[in-house]
Amino acid sequence: MNTNHKPTLRTLAVLELISTNDQRYTLSEISRSLGISTSTLFPILRTLREERYLGFDEKTQTYSLGTRLFEIGSRVQNSHVYQEISGIMNGVVEACGETCHFGRLDRGNVLYLAKVESNQPIRMYCAIGKRLPAYGTAIGKALLKGYSLEDLKSLYPEGLKPLTANTITDFEKLHTQLHSNDIFLYESEESDESICCVAVPIYWQGAVVAACSVAVPIFRYNEAKQAVAKNALKEALIKFEQMIHMFVF
Repeated sequence: MNTNHKPTLRTLAVLELISTNDQRYTLSEISRSLGISTSTLFPILRTLREERYLGFDEKTQTYSLGTRLFEIGSRVQNSHVYQEISGIMNGVVEACGETCHFGRLDRGNVLYLAKVESNQPIRMYCAIGKRLPAYGTAIGKALLKGYSLEDLKSLYPEGLKPLTANTITDFEKLHTQLHSNDIFLYESEESDESICCVAVPIYWQGAVVAACSVAVPIFRYNEAKQAVAKNALKEALIKFEQMIHMFVF
């Protein structure tokens, strides 16, 4: 029996829709996208506007993310746990000189929660809050580590759609990678044709709850770079698993 509060779920669905897609929505567009009547949506949108969780353009009659959400996001980034995570990631970047990402699984996608940039002039761009299909990224594969073939097909009922020409689109091949004895997962230009990545899953109470990765432009990626990145991630993993219980999943 689902005991979730429906009005709250509708509110969250509105915020999720507008935050996931980089566009403004009219009332009718939100109604069609979520399958919620305009009469039910209107008081929700009005309240979110008044509390600054949504912005509203009177000229186009469209809604966008409000300033209150940015305030909350800023507080999260300044929180003790976030600072702990960022500190560990800083150590990875200092060790290997490449960009480090931290994320978790969200309905088949990687949700990027933290990033520490490399100081290299050419590096990977991936914004905090961005989502990518997990099967096409090293960090996503780390989050899917141990998934059965049946679980993968259930998670991606429409199949594994290619992000680039190199994306794995075969369930069997993906399953084989996820059940390797290697603790690391890899990506070679599968989500971005100029990037290679290596990642490691982070466990809590026997389950993968997050993952950390290093992203390297293809022209800087070689066996020596990979080895340095893996050593940095291995050291970070020990620290993550000592404090990950502090993070609310």
